[in-house]
Amino acid sequence: MQESLVVSDPNVMMGKPVIAGTRITVELILEKLAAGHSSPPPTSTEGLR
Repeated sequence: MQESLVVSDPNVMMGKPVIAGTRITVELILEKLAAGHSSPPPTSTEGLR
């Protein structure tokens, strides 16, 4: 069984759905996409090196 990419924990970001292992909310990603950004923010620093 695959692990979920989106999780919700009452102790993280007040229970809002976030990308697993981060504090990036699904809400933030959707807001950025609605504002015209072409891709969601990175979920790790791996691609930034």
